[in-house]
Amino acid sequence: MRSRIPRTPLSLFAAFAAFSALAGAGLLLPLDLWLVELAQRRTPQAFDAAGRALSWLGDIEVTAAALLVVCAALLRQGRRRAAWRLVVAFAATGVLEVAMKFFLPVPPIPEDISRSTDPSPIVEVDYPYPYPSGHMLRLTLVAGAAAALRPGSLPALLAAGFLLAGMAATRVYLGVHWFSDVVGGALLGAAGLAWAFAREGKEERRT
Repeated sequence: MRSRIPRTPLSLFAAFAAFSALAGAGLLLPLDLWLVELAQRRTPQAFDAAGRALSWLGDIEVTAAALLVVCAALLRQGRRRAAWRLVVAFAATGVLEVAMKFFLPVPPIPEDISRSTDPSPIVEVDYPYPYPSGHMLRLTLVAGAAAALRPGSLPALLAAGFLLAGMAATRVYLGVHWFSDVVGGALLGAAGLAWAFAREGKEERRT
């Protein structure tokens, strides 16, 4: 019997689950500590303001608004299935992110490492654990979906990749997330994105 979920989303969810198990067991902490120390030692403090500005792009208020814009564009292209599945993926992965931040015992970021309180203008919650990075999760979903508005477009893919790489570096450099948190968020976001656009019918696209 064939699974209803295509292979790529299943593989990404499986990778996320396996990586989360490693993070929860504390096996990635030595690497995380080394990477954040390296990032903060080699990067000028002048980058703090730029890092905070880039972090703003991953705030839930900003990504939710961007999601609505992307969904509207998908609807204009006649891609209704992808639009509603993207909303479901955004909500479902967000719920999973919050649950894991309460129950997966990844060591919190030490206060002497953190260079930012990561404030949010509307929604601000103090989680006991940092895994996975919600900023990375949401930006992966939204930036990936925006790139999917123009399938095969190299500039769109490069722009999405640049934003994601910048967000990943910012999270670690500012000391608000471990590198493993960033990877976990990217994996979960990629899994949700793959599910949202899986089996997208050709009849849903306007040529």
